[in-house]
Amino acid sequence: MLAARYGAGHPPETTPAPLTETIANQLRHRSVRRWLDRDVDGPTLTAILTAAQSAATSSNKQTVSVVAVRDAETKQGLAEAARQMAGHIAHAPVVLVWLVDHSRARLLAARATAGGEAPDLGGLGYLEEVLASVTDVGIAAQAAVDAAESLGLGTVYLGSLRNDVPRVRELVGAPRDVVPVLGLAIGHPDPEENAGTKPRLPLELFAHRDRYVDCRADPEAAAALAGYDETLAGYYSRYGSHSAWSDQLLGRLSEEAATKTTRHLLREEFNRSGYGLR
Repeated sequence: MLAARYGAGHPPETTPAPLTETIANQLRHRSVRRWLDRDVDGPTLTAILTAAQSAATSSNKQTVSVVAVRDAETKQGLAEAARQMAGHIAHAPVVLVWLVDHSRARLLAARATAGGEAPDLGGLGYLEEVLASVTDVGIAAQAAVDAAESLGLGTVYLGSLRNDVPRVRELVGAPRDVVPVLGLAIGHPDPEENAGTKPRLPLELFAHRDRYVDCRADPEAAAALAGYDETLAGYYSRYGSHSAWSDQLLGRLSEEAATKTTRHLLREEFNRSGYGLR
């Protein structure tokens, strides 16, 4: 598992121990984009959703909601909103759409106002509140992934749903002030899919001990990055020719990449939904 995750020649200095089944599942994690024609039954989905809701939430504000989409027409609409590599969305048995949702707080505020006391919801005007909610989305979604994979299911995150937030909102019936920010497809993996465990950066470039080490001031980091390009090239060789990871990273951070969909308008989308993002 470590050889697959880091490349055969780049294992961590210390072998993880104890290696529980949970950690083993996490080390084996991969994105799944081909599904068997098998449903995810109701009790299984409920188990995944309750695991997700049991995850940590900032100050117990619980400003996250999720829509579990099974309807074929809606999944097709989500696939079209994603605009790219959409087959794995349309064909997944279940697609979870995660939303930043302050509707419950707004309802409580409206009730209090009707009773003669208008609460101060000025915190919704600051980036911190949205950032906390988006962080909670990630925490809940990862809990759903861990639960699903412990049950032998596969998953793939769908950041591509942010390519058209208004359309996704419409498809799942969310009100204007509830913002979809992430998707997660879940199903039974097709064992014939030509995919494996994608290697990650060397652990020493990711994990720092006591103090952060700036890779720009570390001569060994350049060599480690070059080595990672070679490791990932070996992984990608099963699919044919691919550009180096370092080139992919820089390309995906370009202005052209940022503006080819409507993701760069997400701040305006939140502001139109009643947030200030100051």
